[in-house]
Amino acid sequence: MHAEIIKAITDIEQAFDTSTLTTRGVSYWPICRQKLWGGLMRKLLAARGEGDPPPVSNTGPQWADVGQVNAALAGPQDLGLLTATPARAPQLNPDVLFFARPEEYSDKVAGKSYARFIDSVFAHAVAAGPATKIELADARVIGFVRRYPSLFLDLGMAGQDVTFDPPGPLENFADVAAAAAKYADGFVLDHEALATDMGKIFYFAAIFEKILRALKPRLFILSVSYHPVGNAWMLACRRAGVRSVDLQHGRLGPIHGNYTHLTVAPPDGYALLPDRVWCWGEPTKRDIAAFNNPRCTRHMGVVGGNAWLAKWRHGDLKELEPPEAPAFVAATHDKRKILVSLQPLDTPVTAPLIAAMKQAPADWLWLLRLHPLRRQTAPEIKRLLENAGVRNFEIESATTLPLYLLLRLCEHHVTVFSSVVTEAASFDLRTSLLDEVGASTFAKYVARGICRVTVTGESLVAHVRECLAAGRTPLDDDFVDMRAEAAPQALAGLLG
Repeated sequence: MHAEIIKAITDIEQAFDTSTLTTRGVSYWPICRQKLWGGLMRKLLAARGEGDPPPVSNTGPQWADVGQVNAALAGPQDLGLLTATPARAPQLNPDVLFFARPEEYSDKVAGKSYARFIDSVFAHAVAAGPATKIELADARVIGFVRRYPSLFLDLGMAGQDVTFDPPGPLENFADVAAAAAKYADGFVLDHEALATDMGKIFYFAAIFEKILRALKPRLFILSVSYHPVGNAWMLACRRAGVRSVDLQHGRLGPIHGNYTHLTVAPPDGYALLPDRVWCWGEPTKRDIAAFNNPRCTRHMGVVGGNAWLAKWRHGDLKELEPPEAPAFVAATHDKRKILVSLQPLDTPVTAPLIAAMKQAPADWLWLLRLHPLRRQTAPEIKRLLENAGVRNFEIESATTLPLYLLLRLCEHHVTVFSSVVTEAASFDLRTSLLDEVGASTFAKYVARGICRVTVTGESLVAHVRECLAAGRTPLDDDFVDMRAEAAPQALAGLLG
């Protein structure tokens, strides 16, 4: 599936000169790639299997309205930077500036919210020099206590002197629209949607550039850059002369429309994409380089490891395990625990999975972990399973407890094609893949016996039985660089 989509994208790149796709002097081709990749993925995954339950509400994350939040101005008012009170204001002259989104705070450390990919690298940056974390101001999420406090950017305050121009013309759009229709199975690129996104990007970038020039960081780091706010940060960094880095958040290669196969990237790269991609290990770095234009001096990988995974795998866990963990361990001590990583699909729980849960022995407990963007669907999925007569599952703790704690406790992993497969392998856990799409995504893992495709309830139960009988054995996977010095070395190199 991924190969079909990337072929469509690269066929378009070969069909005509994508460097002609500009607006206000900026190439909008990366946004076309984002829409093609996301749209074609959704189209191919939309088909429901026979007997699958009805779709669930596939909406974005929901945040409770907490009312008025105490916040104090940090710096000049025209920058719109706030800090939650009471809290010590973060550094205003950092070497490294991080950007986080509220949905990234999936874990807790010492009772405080923790963005596992951002904060684990932030900790290394702080140890080496001044570093600051910034988020967009939102009264609904400023109030929760973070392990590492953030600055909050009020776009209204900071944007008072920034003009939001109406969407401008997309040069040569008809050419790329025709190519998409021809090479991407009739896919429709929407001019209005693209122009609107570019208008947002230019507006946000003007504000972000003002922040970057005021704070003067040498390095900017975020995790996931392919959305209008992320693209805007990348453009602002390019304009302000700040090196930008996208932290790997899962399995990106060997095929990913936003990171790999940048076959015609210009020598100086695309202004809307990161200068570097922080990779968990050499395999991802190689995947990114394999089909990118070798003349391009940007968008390549830098190996920095997964600092949070390394700490859970080999570090001191005293401050990492949340206070509710012992009760969960005690309540499930007599169960064979199977972690199921659900994905933000219209039908996250399929008929074969339900069949397997019904066939499973009484001492099997299926831990259904919701995707961070779909946590609000827990009641809906719970009702769906109960209506199907399934009772041997747990969803609340499986979603709120740290992923890596669950990977330490569980004995098997199940998913459609979630990149948790690679993280599970780091804990010597094998995975059952619920769809053939997983076979192409994790072909090397299937060949090594780390994964098996199990598209029926019977085959899923049989694979779980086999893995439980064999026990946890070392998988010797090199996908993640587990060296303690990987993150500090990567930071030093990026700042050098």
